[in-house]
Amino acid sequence: MTPEMQKYIELLESQLGYAEKAGAYTKFGAWYGKNVEFDADYSSAPWCDMYLSWAAHKLGYEDWIGQFAWTVSHAEWFKEQGAWGHKPKPGAFVFYDWSGSNSIDKIDHVGIVTRVEGDTIFTIEGNIDGGVAKRKERDTSKVVGYGYPERIKSRLDEEAARQQREAQKKANDQAALQPGPGTDVGALQPSGTELLTSLIPRSEIEEPAQAPETGSSPAK
Repeated sequence: MTPEMQKYIELLESQLGYAEKAGAYTKFGAWYGKNVEFDADYSSAPWCDMYLSWAAHKLGYEDWIGQFAWTVSHAEWFKEQGAWGHKPKPGAFVFYDWSGSNSIDKIDHVGIVTRVEGDTIFTIEGNIDGGVAKRKERDTSKVVGYGYPERIKSRLDEEAARQQREAQKKANDQAALQPGPGTDVGALQPSGTELLTSLIPRSEIEEPAQAPETGSSPAK
């Protein structure tokens, strides 16, 4: 697990024990409705995925963890990102269908895997057991699949590094086209006649004729 994902899980752990308030209100739903989607009041909506989205936003990890309230959309997003699979691993998002259909369209719930031991996964989940954020120990019989945020982050990091290399190469190419030190590009060069004249000693250059003096000659 990367340090970033470890930090993310630690933030989720800091919220363990959080429970819904009166009317099923949660701070995670209230935050989501004010910061992500504005089409409805999410303050009392099922919040298992908004809990995960809230933590991602807090750490600036939205691009590779996602911002979702509906678990089906979140699973589909992982699949579109090429980060969906069926192998449990720490740091993976785990998506469940309680009916056991194994279909993304039927997903009911999401959590995050913190540890794997054989066929048992240990997770952190929000909105479980009466609307609480808790640790859970589960078998994988109801798991539809897993989303891998670290896989998305790795791809985004590679793309950013490639763009940086391309930008540096472009800058280097442009610098190579610039004149070097001591090159007086753009200065006016003397014409051939001017250059020849500059080589003739000054005494050999014909002085311009003097204009005659004006006025009358003195009387004799």
